[in-house]
Amino acid sequence: MDKITYQKIKAQRLETEIKHPREDFCFNCVRIKKNCLCHLIKPFQTDFHFVLLLHPMEAKKEKMGTGRISKLSLLNSHMITGVDFSDDDEVNRLINDTKNYCMVLYPGKIAINVSEDDVTSLIEKKENGLRIVIFLIDGTWPCAKKMMRQSRNLQILPRISFTAKHTSIFEIKEQPADFCLSTLESIHFFIKECNRKGLEKTDEDEEHMLEVFKAMIDFQIKCSLDPNLSSYTKGTLGYSKKEDRIRPKKWLTRNIVLAD
Repeated sequence: MDKITYQKIKAQRLETEIKHPREDFCFNCVRIKKNCLCHLIKPFQTDFHFVLLLHPMEAKKEKMGTGRISKLSLLNSHMITGVDFSDDDEVNRLINDTKNYCMVLYPGKIAINVSEDDVTSLIEKKENGLRIVIFLIDGTWPCAKKMMRQSRNLQILPRISFTAKHTSIFEIKEQPADFCLSTLESIHFFIKECNRKGLEKTDEDEEHMLEVFKAMIDFQIKCSLDPNLSSYTKGTLGYSKKEDRIRPKKWLTRNIVLAD
């Protein structure tokens, strides 16, 4: 490359940087700082230790996902990315630790339902000094099913679930069934039910999670209405209303969750 060509390319790059300056980035909530949600997040403590198993596809679109907000909200939690956790050292270390009692927050016929079932056995485990570890799969329902199917170590763990008393408020995404909630909503409602059954005592701190969630949804809808942004949907309401949507026929014939 000759000197004149190099100078032209350098000038073009400089001009591009002036027109499109690099914006500051928040590495906590994975958003540019002007759209950062961290000021709304109020971390709180739980007795249960939550382990969010994040699907790689979900990790790539984290600015739309709710897993990171959940992780930042829960002091007693951490996140692991992957699909098949059968040979994952960190997951297996948690499962094999005799001081832990590990469960998967996932529906099933023989799952302990904290909304309806007797949870005395779990209270006794806590009183005996065991740490309850809750694995929660963060991905679309088809991805979650695949992760459960491939992860042999998760399949053998007891399942824990709840009975959702409302449909998802995640207006910008369509759920395959009414009982399906987003990751954040699942954690929020699960903790509420655990509080009601005496398994947790969070003084309703989990309600802050919903405040952040609603702010994220409102921001996304606002972006969809801005013609100056690439996310503009050209619609007067941004996203279609729930009542106007038609669920894909595949969800009428396929099992959404992996049978236990």
